[in-house]
Amino acid sequence: METTGRATDCPTPHHRRVRGHRLHELHQSAPLAFADLPRRGAAELSSMPAIEPAWRPLRPPPSGAAPRTDKPMNKPDRAGGTEFDAQLDRHVARWIPVLGPLLGAFVILFGAWDAWIDPVHARASLAWRLTLVTAGIPSYADTRLAVRTRCLLLYATHVGAMTVAAGLLEHGTVLALPALTGALFILALVEPRPRRWLACTLAPTLLFLALAARALPLTVFLNSALLYALSWLLAGGVAAMHLQLWRRTYQAEQALLRASRYDSLSGALSRGYLTELAARDIALALRHGRPLAIAMLDIDFFKRVNDTHGHGVGDRVLAAMAHACSASLRASDYFGRIGGEEFVCVMPEASTADALACAERMRTDIAALAVPTDAGPLHITVSLGVAVLDRHHDSWETLLCAADAALYRAKAAGRNRTMLAPTPRPAC
Repeated sequence: METTGRATDCPTPHHRRVRGHRLHELHQSAPLAFADLPRRGAAELSSMPAIEPAWRPLRPPPSGAAPRTDKPMNKPDRAGGTEFDAQLDRHVARWIPVLGPLLGAFVILFGAWDAWIDPVHARASLAWRLTLVTAGIPSYADTRLAVRTRCLLLYATHVGAMTVAAGLLEHGTVLALPALTGALFILALVEPRPRRWLACTLAPTLLFLALAARALPLTVFLNSALLYALSWLLAGGVAAMHLQLWRRTYQAEQALLRASRYDSLSGALSRGYLTELAARDIALALRHGRPLAIAMLDIDFFKRVNDTHGHGVGDRVLAAMAHACSASLRASDYFGRIGGEEFVCVMPEASTADALACAERMRTDIAALAVPTDAGPLHITVSLGVAVLDRHHDSWETLLCAADAALYRAKAAGRNRTMLAPTPRPAC
């Protein structure tokens, strides 16, 4: 089948509805050994072409399908945060179940220290320790509480228990000062974000100052308050430095991730990442009986462009073509470079008619391009081969093979056209 006319838009009934999400971003995998990547990461991200695969939710996953998430990197989520904040939340959530019980045991076992320095008030201090630590136990588990709330609850109850218990003992506020300031530094390593760190330390700090002002002589109180304030400022600086290290590591991870997923010249998906996404979408389409198609396109006479105008113009042609294709795609489609001047578009939820219409839209949009050169505007055309998922083409490899054969039929028929891969007829 051949089409050469201007195609209309190709909406599907499921085009604007939530679909099974794609690959989860693997942000935790980048090594920290690349010490110079943080500085290069931001430059790489800003210098790469701004072509993103328009991954929008299409439709609810069929019954039994596992949901997948794939958000654009460093873009705000529904809660107003970022992927960087989400990564830090995962870091904090990993540490809370470990540090929470350890800190709780530490606070309670220090009741023995209370009995040693002030036996008269040891029972009351132990009761406060047990009460406040018990109140903070819900923060240990991964419940519906937000990570921010869990961290605040854990620190306020456990450090508050140490502060109240110390306030009940004779000279306890002064003796507990090293433990209270040490908790500030532990928190700075676990939760380095300034607002959250301040929110966690505010109540215990005010409690310490109030109890110390009531129990200590003025000179001792001023000395203790000064030591605590200096420790608080130093711990805040540690938190800021830790946050900067996290941010640089995150930027390096994003640079590595983008370099592995995107073609640096055209901005299209790399061959490896395109294959990874396509294989998963094909598996889901086969499992749930959903349509899917691919289109392979090749620039006509691209070698002539390089020979006549030079490889610099050839590079601009590739980038311009990739931009045009990206703008022509539906929200569900994605587009990658598989080598040279050959590109492949994967179209989930696309019937044969939808796929041909989308391929034609790409062809005509590319034909309308005018790439500037020293000799004047350069116009290019592409040939496309379309293959549809069916029982004869039921894998990424067979779809590519069928689309490639249809592409060469389009070139043999005169180029600047779209051809559909035929379905093999059953043997008699």
